[in-house]
Amino acid sequence: MLRKLAPPVVVAVVAVALWWIAALLVNSLIFPTPAEAMHSLADDLGKAEFRANVLDSLRILVLGYVASTIAGTLLGLALGVSAFWTRAILPIFYSVNSIPKIVLYPIFLSFLGIGELSRAGFTFYAAFVPMFLVAVESTAAVQQIHLKMAASLQVGWPRLIRQIVIPSALPALATGMRMTFGLAFLGLLLAEMFSSSSGIGYELLRNVSLVRMENIMGTVVLIMVMALPPTIALQWLEHRVTAKYGG
Repeated sequence: MLRKLAPPVVVAVVAVALWWIAALLVNSLIFPTPAEAMHSLADDLGKAEFRANVLDSLRILVLGYVASTIAGTLLGLALGVSAFWTRAILPIFYSVNSIPKIVLYPIFLSFLGIGELSRAGFTFYAAFVPMFLVAVESTAAVQQIHLKMAASLQVGWPRLIRQIVIPSALPALATGMRMTFGLAFLGLLLAEMFSSSSGIGYELLRNVSLVRMENIMGTVVLIMVMALPPTIALQWLEHRVTAKYGG
């Protein structure tokens, strides 16, 4: 256990040390020290409005990520078992996925308006498309010999998906869940920075506009701390699933 924890701890300590050295070499108004950033973060967390914005972001992130994971997985599994639909939809979704996400955000604003609904919708979209692609690809990659054997035994579609497709696709799906969490978080932050009056992205942009470097760095640290526990949990889940179903 200690051996697994040692590398990331060492990297974190080195990163903080380099940050501190860089801050000492540069004007503190331009690049604050870790202590200054943590002090400003503590001040921000003492404000009820700031805490409310953090909780608001967490709520939308959880809802958007969970909904996109479920919808992307189910739709991808349903369409991935069909060779026709796989060939028909993959090029379209890959094209959509290649478009920078922020370019499409005005469309969400046009249909959903400025506010919580557009933020939630964009968070959902940012994770749904890649999760859907992972689900389709992993389902389509199930060995054909397994599908043909199931067909010869007249196995029904529900049982086929439950006993063959899902176990075969689970390692890729677990990896997709880990990757799309970061995309969902990024989508939420972009939406909040682009047009919002609440959320941690809004707080970050407000500090940028006021050139509060210590607050900016403190908020960035908070975002990293918020992302760390889910990322570790999803990595653990990925390792467990891969060990059990990865063959």
